Amino acid sequence: MKAIIRFSMRNGVALFLMILLIIGGGIYSLKQINIEKYPNVDIPYMTVAVPYPGASPEQIMKEIGEPVEKELMNLDGVENVYTEGYANAVYFTTENAMSVDMEEQEKAVRAAIDKVKLPEAAEDPEIILQGPDGDRTVYTMGVYAEKSNEELQNIVKNKIVPALESINGVSEVDVGGIEEKQISVRLLPEELKKKGLTLEDVKNTIQANNLSIPTGDVSLSGQVLPIRVSKDLTSIDDLKNITVFTKGSPDGNNPKPGTVKLSEIAKIIYQAENKTDFTRINGEPGITIGIIPDGGENVVGIVDEAKKTIKGLDLREQLQVKTLRDQSIEIKESVHAMLREALLGALMAVVVTLLFLRNIRSTLISIISIPLSILASFTVLNLLGYTLNMMTLAGIAVAVGRVVDDSIVVIENVFRRVRASKERSEKLVEQSTREVASAITSSTITTVAVFLPMAFVPGLIGRFFAPLAWTVVISLIFSLVVAITIVPLLSRIFLLNISPKEHKENKLQTLYRKSLGWALGHRAISLIAAVVILAGSIGLIAPRLGTTFLPQDKVSNYDVSITMEKGTAPKLTSETASKAERILLDNKKVKQVNTSVYGEHESASISFELKKNVSDPDNVIKNIRSDFKQIKAAKEISVTGVGGVAGGGQSQYVLIVKGPDFDDITKASNDIAAGLRDIKGMADIHTSLEGDEPEIVMEMDEDKLEEHGLMPAMVGSSFRELISGDVVATINMDGDKKDVKLLLNMESVSSLKELEEQEIPNIAGIPVKLKDIGTLKNAENRTIITHLNSNEYVMVTGQITDSKTGEITSKADKLVKDLDLPKGVSYYKEGASAAMEEGFTNMAIAIGVSVLLVYMVMVIAFGEGKAPFVILFAIPFSIIGALIGLFIVKQPIGMPAMIGLLMLNGIVVTNAIVLIDRVKQNEKLGVEKHEALLDAGVVRLRPILMTAIATVGALLPMALSSHAGIVSSSLAVVVIGGLTTSTLLTLFIVPVLYSLFHPARGVKNQPVPIRNAV
Repeated sequence: MKAIIRFSMRNGVALFLMILLIIGGGIYSLKQINIEKYPNVDIPYMTVAVPYPGASPEQIMKEIGEPVEKELMNLDGVENVYTEGYANAVYFTTENAMSVDMEEQEKAVRAAIDKVKLPEAAEDPEIILQGPDGDRTVYTMGVYAEKSNEELQNIVKNKIVPALESINGVSEVDVGGIEEKQISVRLLPEELKKKGLTLEDVKNTIQANNLSIPTGDVSLSGQVLPIRVSKDLTSIDDLKNITVFTKGSPDGNNPKPGTVKLSEIAKIIYQAENKTDFTRINGEPGITIGIIPDGGENVVGIVDEAKKTIKGLDLREQLQVKTLRDQSIEIKESVHAMLREALLGALMAVVVTLLFLRNIRSTLISIISIPLSILASFTVLNLLGYTLNMMTLAGIAVAVGRVVDDSIVVIENVFRRVRASKERSEKLVEQSTREVASAITSSTITTVAVFLPMAFVPGLIGRFFAPLAWTVVISLIFSLVVAITIVPLLSRIFLLNISPKEHKENKLQTLYRKSLGWALGHRAISLIAAVVILAGSIGLIAPRLGTTFLPQDKVSNYDVSITMEKGTAPKLTSETASKAERILLDNKKVKQVNTSVYGEHESASISFELKKNVSDPDNVIKNIRSDFKQIKAAKEISVTGVGGVAGGGQSQYVLIVKGPDFDDITKASNDIAAGLRDIKGMADIHTSLEGDEPEIVMEMDEDKLEEHGLMPAMVGSSFRELISGDVVATINMDGDKKDVKLLLNMESVSSLKELEEQEIPNIAGIPVKLKDIGTLKNAENRTIITHLNSNEYVMVTGQITDSKTGEITSKADKLVKDLDLPKGVSYYKEGASAAMEEGFTNMAIAIGVSVLLVYMVMVIAFGEGKAPFVILFAIPFSIIGALIGLFIVKQPIGMPAMIGLLMLNGIVVTNAIVLIDRVKQNEKLGVEKHEALLDAGVVRLRPILMTAIATVGALLPMALSSHAGIVSSSLAVVVIGGLTTSTLLTLFIVPVLYSLFHPARGVKNQPVPIRNAV
């Protein structure tokens, strides 16, 4: 250490170049580093969607679900596989180990699915990776115009989407509200019967009129030319005018074969498949466009480029573009708010230092560590691949108050020694720095030891908070380097010309000397009083605070999910969504509304945004939920905040209920859901069982199948063509390819009896009526089948709307525990409530490990075990102020508060180290124990108060901020409160405990006049 200090003081040019390098590197890194709201961490969940139109949940699980989940379960790194089989689609969600590279895992998942032979009717699988806040879409816009919807769609598909897809870093452009029109040829059953025709006959006729057949080559005039027979359908009229050859009806009413136009036996319609589907933006028909970036890309840059691209297309006369959600604005607001708090914190630290030192030159020297440490941190963070986000900026805000501490201790000691001495030499500055070098090195290493365990906390939460820990660690290391190199050099240049002044204790130091003397003389009373205060705060205040996991982000965007009863007609679903939309549009607190009904008959979704000036969003949402209850047609309407970690606005309580018997699982999950609905502070309780869905089942007679030359698979395939239809041709119409779907006109069928009269071809092509091979019956079928690692389960979910997540979770846990569940049924928690328990456990372990590391560092620094043990006693007393602070601001104990307690370990110990280090120095000089303690307290009073108040001042802007996000003001409140009480108690309790553990045994050397010692 001596060599480093001496080298820095004698090599000013080298240090000046180092300063320039740090500044240049920091500024360059700030320009290069990506900006995002949350750290770019791999969320260990992956969802695979496989559409299978027309398939029932049982069929889809048998043909796709079970074989695929077996392949996924065999993949390395996959811990759990959740399978959800619905009608028409199946979803697989893999829960992977945190160590898994999700990009590589995506390739492995694709390879696993490729091993399974999917049904021909199944569509290509789609793999979906989750973002940190549960939503990978970073920018959503709505477009609408007075033009026809078809013209609008053409502009979107042919101009906007290709332009956005060409932006570097864009992974996907998701479009909602596009009506994919198709041509439907709906056969009229009665007309088919009269003409003796089947669906297969019409299918063959359409295909025979839309073809291109190469017939060979012919030699004409010495030239070989290919011959092609071609007939193209190019319009609806072409389809209508197709001539169909009839066979004559089998009942004899029309025995002669003949011809008929296709329009005479079918309705030919050109429209969207689901006319009841719609997308509306603030009540106007429109289209939504969402941008999904590649992982790790600069979100702000991509969104800015997207806006430029749209502006460059100059579509103002053709359509209107409205921003529905812009994550870049949220990111900028969060980042700017955190930067503002860090700068204000730095300013507060400067003011505090100036007030104590009352010397501008000393103040400027001491605060130089702030910009240099922070800029150096940006350089290292950029090299490590970190981004500028809420966590790294929170680390900067936290570090600002601490990085100045080492410099303050050095400059205060140099300033005091220079003023008290007539000597003006480089040696005096060097000695002054060396006096405290050991103390500040030990204190910095102990603080680093405090934050390092947090960087290695396992799980997703550990990944999120690791950037905060590394930012603080890097900043502290550089602050120490600055304190022992640059600060001594600048002190030599600017402080040696200070006029000497006789050292006198000020009123505060005199008062403290008397108070400490009394405490040392009444050790039992002092310790008992401190312990009583500690026990009182824990016993009286802690139970009233409650617990939560992560603070609820103040979100302005919300999603509404509307669930209808099974079997609900599409028209009723659309009408219900329109009613909910109207409630939101009429609410003066709502800024904009985006409504979508697409694909599913029994569900609809609405996204809405509150106005910026809404001060109490929770109350607004409560009223909206109440208004939604007026919509009686809906089975359930849930409202969830969008944003925050993994879906952010509110915390989820999730139970996985499993067992050997499905009926028992069903009963247990329904009982649990019913109980949870009675808990105040919970909303939107439901299970993954959505009730049985009405359906029609065909029971086939095996003997009759054999008699008519049919097999079950043939019946199923032909029946599907009748009801759902099949694409039989593609025609070029208006410069675009349009599918032609052939199916039965179900509007002409009003009963099961009429449906049984329909015909399908047997193996020889002979028509067979459905009633001749089986019976159609009304039945009920499960709407969803869920598997966890191939075993059935039911999920019970609910939103915790109260800020005291832990209290509500405890009530829910007790309720479920007290239920008399069927034998063999078990359950476990997932979601935010489970993450809270895991996060608290891991953070408690991190705090314990940090205490051990701190003790180990101090043992090495002091060369003994008793003094470090005494210093550790300062830690518990920080809890007093932390709890009082949370109680005053009415905030529960959450992860940010736990991090605040972790941070306090380092800061509190730092002050105690500075104090005890001076005691040790006095003892080496032969000073009597009592006087050594008094002197150490008085001499170190100013630097201890300076560092403590500077840290408090630096964190004050964060404590008062409403934009702290998941870092939360509670972290700052805990540190401010804890540091306030622990500093006061450290100045008394640590000396008292030291005197107990180190009793006076006489002195070997003659005591020196300590009051005048420099």
